[in-house]
This record gives sequence, C-alpha cells and structure tokens, in this order.
Amino acid sequence: MLLSEWLRQYPNALRRVGVRALEDAKRAGIPVHYMEPLYGGDIIREFPDGRRERIVAGEDGAVVPIPPRC
Repeated sequence: MLLSEWLRQYPNALRRVGVRALEDAKRAGIPVHYMEPLYGGDIIREFPDGRRERIVAGEDGAVVPIPPRC
C-alpha cells in the first residue's frame, strides 16, 4: 500500500501519531516543526511552552508569531 493511500484510509491514526510526537517533544523540551493547511506551505514551529511561529517560505524564511493552539 502506498503511503498516500494509507493516509487517506487512516487519517485518525496519523493524527494520533502527530499528537504523540508533539507530547514527546514537549516532555523532551524541544520544539516541533510541521505544516498546517491553514498556513499553506509554510512551516510551523511549536515550542514546549505553547508558543508557535510561522516560518514564511515566500519571505526568505521570515518568522512570524501565530496564536497558540486552543
């Protein structure tokens, strides 16, 4: 099975993997990086204290603070 097929068939499993990775990173005291559809192709950096930043690809990697998760 291709990864893209697996992702379509098991979106909840992928979400759980992402949540667990975020929790593990917070416990380790390191930020996580991911992409979020709301912000297009930009990378989101989330810190253990909940702060988040958007790394804007089209602006030479400018860093813009964004709201924490609700």
